[in-house]
Amino acid sequence: MFFEPREYDLAGRITRLTTRHGSIETPYLFPVINPLKQEVPLDKLLELGFNGLITNAYLFYKRNKGVAKPIHDELKWSKTIMTDSGGYQVLIYGDVEVDNKTIVSYQRRIGVDIGVILDKPTGNRASYKEAVESIYETYRRAVEAAPLISDSDQLWVLPIQGIPYNELVERSSILAWKLPVYSIYAIGSPTVLLEKYSYSKIIESLILAKRLLPPGKPIHVFGVGHPMALPFLVAAGGDLFDSASYILYARDDRYMTETGTRNIRDLHYLPCNCPVCSRYTAKELLELPRQERTRLIALHNLYMLSKELKNVKQAIMEGRLWELLEYKSKGHPSLREAFNVLVKYRDLLKQYNPLSKPDTKALFLIDRSSTRNPRVEETKTRVSNILGDSLRNKYIIVIPAYRKPYTSQDEYLDLENNLRGNNSIQVLFIHPFLGVIPPGLSSTYPFYQHESRFTTRDISPMEIGSLLSTLSRQGAKKIIIVEASWFTRKLYTKILRAFPDLRDKIAIYRIDEISSQIPL
Repeated sequence: MFFEPREYDLAGRITRLTTRHGSIETPYLFPVINPLKQEVPLDKLLELGFNGLITNAYLFYKRNKGVAKPIHDELKWSKTIMTDSGGYQVLIYGDVEVDNKTIVSYQRRIGVDIGVILDKPTGNRASYKEAVESIYETYRRAVEAAPLISDSDQLWVLPIQGIPYNELVERSSILAWKLPVYSIYAIGSPTVLLEKYSYSKIIESLILAKRLLPPGKPIHVFGVGHPMALPFLVAAGGDLFDSASYILYARDDRYMTETGTRNIRDLHYLPCNCPVCSRYTAKELLELPRQERTRLIALHNLYMLSKELKNVKQAIMEGRLWELLEYKSKGHPSLREAFNVLVKYRDLLKQYNPLSKPDTKALFLIDRSSTRNPRVEETKTRVSNILGDSLRNKYIIVIPAYRKPYTSQDEYLDLENNLRGNNSIQVLFIHPFLGVIPPGLSSTYPFYQHESRFTTRDISPMEIGSLLSTLSRQGAKKIIIVEASWFTRKLYTKILRAFPDLRDKIAIYRIDEISSQIPL
């Protein structure tokens, strides 16, 4: 099996991708190297943990005048090599001096581990008609190449076209299903969008493609090379990425950070502890010869990419990828926009997201956006299903949850003895982020295994009212809310204003008033 998933969180996953020259752990980014000029020594890539690289088969073909020289020997690299076919040149220049069959056969003969057909990228400024043409021309070439690769032990990539048109991305993904000979699918030509920090459209296209492509095969996103985008693309289903940004940025003295790119000339301090930044100041880097400065900034950029991938993997292991996205989304407006796309498609993310897992850590509930965590929403759904019809014709006493374990709260202890054996009454806790909590589940994940700090500004009358409406629809005779902690009469008034149909169904009392309101 060439692709073995090991851990999941949202639509992200940690897997082992096996090629002819070793295994790669995904999520993984292939550094792009120029076969004619290697400004960062390849042994340095390996030292940084990059055990696979991508280069351009078209440029390799041109340099060698079509002579098939073993690419691993030529690059002096014994690990995984992926090659692009010249699709990027097609995107930029409109055409290349080689056809699809020729470049596919050439990639076979030079012994690449992962090859790509010569696709026809859509391009970010393509009209709808041009985008349709790119989809069907890429599919035609994929069909054309299929007999050439069907007996190969190499992995072959089929690009998905259609960005920025959602319907065409879906159409291209459906066509890809018809060609099982391809091992990897790729989201094509997002480079210009990435350069403008327009991550939201790429993420949306990736999610839509992920939904329709075979789940047992990896998805590559071409041209992604900034640490700020990687967590969001992984969460949307991206497994593999590639970029030359680390060196392209370095040539312009551009220095990667977690939330953007800065020119080294604008920095008084280097906000990083990598070996480059630990040794040099910004001023010292600027005083170096151009070539050496470029190499060092490129190394820093690679460190940042490697660090971000490790952060993402650790978040997946701990079940905290959503929390990482929440944190990152506050670092740049484009990231907030990207996060909102994931919120929009969170029902699709739930299809891949495990409710819990052995290594899952306590949830961090930061603010109202935490309620959109698919794990939180799925927990609410499961609780609602567990309660089912058990609330029908009962008095429901709702106690605001504010101190773990909730069953140790004074309000609950005051009621416990009086309620024992009374089958007409059901006590439930309610949490502003986690929703309704039956006492019997209050010590289970995530009701006990979470950390939250909230103020009245974080509490949504609409969301609390919606929870109470659900209890009402489940057949509750009357819902009595205990006035305590964060559940105030002011909040109660706001809920009634938003949900006037609840006026005859809910009421709020102090704990010492409850016994006079229902048959205890």
